[in-house]
Amino acid sequence: MPSPAEIILRLILAAILGGIVGLERERRHQPAGFRTHMILCLGSTLAMMVSIHVAHTAYVNGPPYPDPARIAAQVVSGIGFLGAGAILRLGVSVKGLTTATSLWTMAGIGLAIGSGFYFGGSIATVIIVIALSAMSRVEKDLFGSKGNKILIFTAEDRPNLIPKVEEILRKHKIHINTLKINRTPQGLLNIHIEMRLLEERQISHFSDELLFLGGISELEIR
Repeated sequence: MPSPAEIILRLILAAILGGIVGLERERRHQPAGFRTHMILCLGSTLAMMVSIHVAHTAYVNGPPYPDPARIAAQVVSGIGFLGAGAILRLGVSVKGLTTATSLWTMAGIGLAIGSGFYFGGSIATVIIVIALSAMSRVEKDLFGSKGNKILIFTAEDRPNLIPKVEEILRKHKIHINTLKINRTPQGLLNIHIEMRLLEERQISHFSDELLFLGGISELEIR
């Protein structure tokens, strides 16, 4: 069994490693940020030490000997519920998957620290911080900032308006997922388009062209 000083070291180290990853998520304004990652890593470390303590106590008292990894295994599966809470669905957009996976990984890092596997837990923290920060820029440079957006605008009911809008979006290589049209009591068209972009800078290009068509007002992209 670890000494009191070792227990304190493991808990403090877990809080520090969790906080490092949490700071990166906090900087990107994610729902699970600094405190969430810190407490999660701390909690999983404590769960691992409880597993070790229970197994050690049972071993001293004699057989049957319990499995010291049983509580830790429940942490790995149970953290999925917390990760699911970090995933948000906005229209066709799904956000929070990266944060959910970072939470799950922090649970594993906490278990590693709780078992005394300091080197593995520390290296994993370094790698996950690199993946969340530096690799996001590399991904953007290689593949662009892909994402789903929602285009909403009100337009006058003109002939061939929708084909012209679709032509502009296709010209900028924007994929249309869904297109919904509602007519207002005033005879205007409320148009709701769910689309997929390759790059954020496409927004300014096609929005200017849409407004150039005339008769379009209250254009919103979210």
